[in-house]
Amino acid sequence: MKFAARLDPIKPSATLAVSSKAKALKAAGHDVLSFAAGEPDFPTPDFIVDAMVNAARRGVTRYLPTVGLPALRASVAKMFTNLYGVDFTQENVAITCGGKQGLYNLFQILVDPADEVIVPAPFWVSYPAQIQLAQGQPVIVPTEPDEGFRLDPADVAAAITPKTVGIVINSPSNPTGAIYDEESLLGVAELAVKHDLWIITDDIYSFVRYGGGSFINVLKLRPDLKERIFVIHGASKTYSMTGWRIGFVGAPAGVIKKLGTLQGQSTSNATAFAQHGALAAVESDHAFLDAWLAAYDGRRKRMTSMLNALPGVRCHLPEGAFYVFPDMRQVIGKSFRGETITDDLHLAHLVLEHQLVALIPGSAFGAPGFVRLSYACSMENIEKGLARLAQFVAELS
Repeated sequence: MKFAARLDPIKPSATLAVSSKAKALKAAGHDVLSFAAGEPDFPTPDFIVDAMVNAARRGVTRYLPTVGLPALRASVAKMFTNLYGVDFTQENVAITCGGKQGLYNLFQILVDPADEVIVPAPFWVSYPAQIQLAQGQPVIVPTEPDEGFRLDPADVAAAITPKTVGIVINSPSNPTGAIYDEESLLGVAELAVKHDLWIITDDIYSFVRYGGGSFINVLKLRPDLKERIFVIHGASKTYSMTGWRIGFVGAPAGVIKKLGTLQGQSTSNATAFAQHGALAAVESDHAFLDAWLAAYDGRRKRMTSMLNALPGVRCHLPEGAFYVFPDMRQVIGKSFRGETITDDLHLAHLVLEHQLVALIPGSAFGAPGFVRLSYACSMENIEKGLARLAQFVAELS
């Protein structure tokens, strides 16, 4: 049987693969501690669940407008207006089947064959894959851990060619937890103007930040560029609604219309009653986030501290999201029980096999020699899991 060639360069999601293997081991009775999943460990708040259930019981089980429930689109537009200081209306918002579909749709709309899109590394695993599925070419621009994984506009400028059409920004970042500073974002904005580029800003973690500072974003800094800056957001991370699959896209009305055309020929509307749950979430006072962020904050500090105590391991304290991204390059090349560790994939395999701790290899994020750990889990599991990792490192020679 012949298969479409467009899928040839696409690899399965490493995060989902490790999570699946860890779950399989756990189902088989093993005491696995997984730091793999990128989702909050808190349950979806009851008031959100109640809004969804009540909507379903009222008969909200039929098709909605393709780009979403009007009331939810209006509510998200208000949220975006407050978040970015730029006027959004309902016509500037689409509701998608998760933020991931929102990204996929935008790349399909914006990227032609052979177009180049700049992606800073470390990157979320789906950016390059989705660009390739649009028959474009991801151009990877590395960032440095010693500089907090912040983007240098000079590196972006060096990567721009006549084929470049856009730039992807993710801040706070998955996998590093880094937050780009104003200087970096303003530099990228100037490059977008100079070279007539669009910017996708993936802000799915915008509410998961530490230290009390205000949210920094390229659109917020350059509201005059709102016609070329497209926002990806959603309910998954802020409200612990990963399985609900509700994403938000903010863009000029013309882009939203094209997105509606594409979505109308693919999924149609996101789940109707789930959108009513999302409406309750977005319109809430977000008071529950205080306790969640306090818990994340304690976990990130403890996990970072325990990682930095390991010989040969260095870990930057994340500023947002719920991941740490330690540098394991001094560990790779050492031997574990006579077996030389060849790379970060091999390292993650050995740690899962021998210590029953699930990590995500950094290669999946464009950063060989690193691993990603999520601290969206209990402090008890962090203590136990990092103790197991310490035991593994102690056996290296």
